[in-house]
Amino acid sequence: MQASPEQQSLTLELQLLDNEIMQANTKLKSLPEIEQLLHIDKRIVIANDELTTVKAEADQIALELRRGEVDVETVTDRIKKDEARLASGNATPKELEQLQHEVGTLRKRQEALEEIELEIMVRSEAITARTNTLTTDLASLETLKAEINQRLTAASNEINTVITNKKSDRDVVGAKIEKPLLDLYEKIRSASGGVAAAALVGNKCNGCNLAINAVEMERIKSLAKDELLRCEECRRILVRI
Repeated sequence: MQASPEQQSLTLELQLLDNEIMQANTKLKSLPEIEQLLHIDKRIVIANDELTTVKAEADQIALELRRGEVDVETVTDRIKKDEARLASGNATPKELEQLQHEVGTLRKRQEALEEIELEIMVRSEAITARTNTLTTDLASLETLKAEINQRLTAASNEINTVITNKKSDRDVVGAKIEKPLLDLYEKIRSASGGVAAAALVGNKCNGCNLAINAVEMERIKSLAKDELLRCEECRRILVRI
């Protein structure tokens, strides 16, 4: 294929723009905020899971506490009734002895139940504190997530603006390249990782960074300047500069 030196130079200009667009897209996909958001989302999921578990435990403790309170109230009421009967004197000596024994037993039971109730209350306070901590942590994480999302949006918009401008410049350059050469460029670019044209610097192809052998270099030197070159190794368009 023949192409004027000017047309060949345009492929290098187009390649430079494509390189900048590729770099911008790579930067867009690797913004640090993306990884930060993934990390925060994981922390939010873990905290929410723990909060669900803690709330279920809090509900269970509240149920235990209510049962304990009912048990204490029941024993306390029984003690009051027995003591009232003892105070009334309307009982035989044997009944009084039985009532005194029962009151003693009930008081021991009351003490045991109150200790259990106290232990449950301690657990309740601890679970409430943990719930409050998790709730605060989640609120902080959500705030941080919102801030990072704002930074991500700003950074993404900035890069997307660069990409849009570079694509506009690319359209201008592409319109200057003759269709057969542009079609060849696009075909090679799609098959070669986005790089279709490279400069020939000395005896080295800047596309694959490999040296061209002496025989091929002699052949290249003998060719007309409008003869389109292709690297023997990477098959990219090779532009003499």
